Amino acid sequence: MKKFSIIFLSLYFIIIITNNVHAQLLSIGIGGGLTNVTGPDGFTKDVSDNGLGYSTEYNFGVVGKLGLPLIPITPRAIVIYHRFGGEGNRTPVLPKGNSVSETLEFSQSILTLGAGVQYGFIPIPLGIDPYLSLDLTFNNFGEFSTTTDGNEVKVDGNSRTGLQLGAGAEISIIPTINLDIFAGYNMFNLIGKEDGEETISAINLGIFLMFSFL
Repeated sequence: MKKFSIIFLSLYFIIIITNNVHAQLLSIGIGGGLTNVTGPDGFTKDVSDNGLGYSTEYNFGVVGKLGLPLIPITPRAIVIYHRFGGEGNRTPVLPKGNSVSETLEFSQSILTLGAGVQYGFIPIPLGIDPYLSLDLTFNNFGEFSTTTDGNEVKVDGNSRTGLQLGAGAEISIIPTINLDIFAGYNMFNLIGKEDGEETISAINLGIFLMFSFL
């Protein structure tokens, strides 16, 4: 009886391991959402208060994940495009106390390339798999555009290294398709800042349709 139990348990574990090894390991998702700029103050203040007027704009991108059998750690890679913009009226003080109101528009984009990991918790009912994530990001800042009363001036952007802390959940739709709902806190320029350069931060929300492959 004992010998039979050992054989049975061995076969059981072989089947479990085999199923995990041949599970759908690679998943790729496409989607988008919103990016809300949270700092610094110069970015979030209204244009009339000498800020850039950045608030909430769209983002879109792709996510790739590589599931590892039997452990809750999942390597991941992200490519996200963020677009920022603000506009308003400002009244600069001119010599001799004169002032003329002008209309200003600001815009800039950030292309984020990231690599990191996510830690999955025990799934909860309804096919929901919650997780926490950490990504090291390379952020390419596009041209900074200032338009004053229709006259546009552009300044070249730069690149910085940052960090993204996130949390999310994958919701199973069918065996090969999941819906990934994600919220992340981005610090776009933690590394490589120049003297006096403030940290640019944002909260981004995204929904990705994930497709799994063998």
